[in-house]
Amino acid sequence: MNDGGRLAPVAGAGDDTVSGFQAQLVQAARDRAGSWDAAAEVLAAPAERTVERLRSGEIATAWRLAARWLEADADLFTADLMSLDVYARAARRRDPADDLSALREDHTAHLAPAGDLADAARQVAELCRREADAWATGDAPAARGLRADERTHLDEHLVPALPDAAASLAAHAETRVGRTLGRLLLAILSVETGTDYTREGDQ
Repeated sequence: MNDGGRLAPVAGAGDDTVSGFQAQLVQAARDRAGSWDAAAEVLAAPAERTVERLRSGEIATAWRLAARWLEADADLFTADLMSLDVYARAARRRDPADDLSALREDHTAHLAPAGDLADAARQVAELCRREADAWATGDAPAARGLRADERTHLDEHLVPALPDAAASLAAHAETRVGRTLGRLLLAILSVETGTDYTREGDQ
């Protein structure tokens, strides 16, 4: 991240050689896996470890790194990631137990009714990792097949419920961090599907 809070580009993004392009595909798939890992952590029922990672800034860092492959489009995440930075910097003034309780209340009210979306997000992350491995070994047909599998899994297991659940969190969570996380979930889904779900969080 640079001094303005923007995401630094992925190294080698300007390389127009075949090997450079392959490296970009590998990194993009790995970054997308990291993005869905972070989403799964948010979608799961909050635990003490989740609170620790939010308070330390680890989740914000994970999402920031996961958005590198978007280059200029990563600005979609910048404001909300900076909001998570503020949440982390102010953590010393809050009791971790209070943070956990607040996150659990928001999760129960807005995400839990949609079912186990965390497991679906983890499965997308695993498919992304397998895609990265396929690109790394030069198996383009397998990589493309896995990319198609990712989209199918999204359409079947996340698109039916995640937009409404994340929009509810983004618009109506009691905590500011809950609303921020809801917007980040909508941003990830928008990037992955090509449908702008971020507007739903503004309603």
